[in-house]
Amino acid sequence: MSSMVPDRLFVRLRALRHKSAVRLLSGVAPYYIVNEFPKCGGTWLAQMLSAATGLPFRRNQSVRLEPSITHGHFLNPAGLRNVVVLWRDPRDMLVSFYYHCFFVKEFGNELMIRLMREKAGFADYEDVRANMPAFIRLLATDPVSPRFTWPQFAATWINRPGTVQARYENLRADAAGELSRIAEELTGKPLLLERAQAIAAEFEFAKVKAKVDEKRAMHGDDGISFVREGAVGGWSKHFSPEAVEALAAGGYLEPMQHLGYDAAVKD
Repeated sequence: MSSMVPDRLFVRLRALRHKSAVRLLSGVAPYYIVNEFPKCGGTWLAQMLSAATGLPFRRNQSVRLEPSITHGHFLNPAGLRNVVVLWRDPRDMLVSFYYHCFFVKEFGNELMIRLMREKAGFADYEDVRANMPAFIRLLATDPVSPRFTWPQFAATWINRPGTVQARYENLRADAAGELSRIAEELTGKPLLLERAQAIAAEFEFAKVKAKVDEKRAMHGDDGISFVREGAVGGWSKHFSPEAVEALAAGGYLEPMQHLGYDAAVKD
């Protein structure tokens, strides 16, 4: 446990440095910020916006004083400009986040996995359905990264004035149309539908996943990929009535309804 402390401090300092730079310079550089709770598709949208605007997206790198696309998980809106807030059904998000917390060993995520496994102590991490209620309760009471909950994020960012609001499900249903709308609202410059269609085809989910899987195979990595499934509605396989009760106790249902997600109890 003690050996984790320097690692945790380093990760938090790096995140703090990134967030501070974005807050200070977002209106100056400018930065166009994709803000999300983790696992809502923010990296995918940032990549498409980079292609749409011709601006760099320096993924998992320090920001620079230049016009660019950036991505993060910001709770406090202070100082932030040019923000698109990306939503996803929190049940699908939670399933994806579960895999991220306990399995996916990419982009320096090993520390997160170690900490979360230490906190959760599940007997069988592959039994997602059985573990989901306890996982939801853990995120509500002792979150690791980010240090806030989805309901807290929702309370700050739902329909926040001066932001562009977007949904992962709409991007999956019509990536070109949504990308065109988001890019124009965010930058004030129109994006031709034909260009948006070409970008959507380039970053089609199946193609992105195939490229990632090919790269992982070349490096002998047979674990679960960062680009895992991206399904809409896949949560139903992993949610029991107890998991829905945990959502209700954690304050998820009201903001879900505000966002248009059906929060009815289903088994």
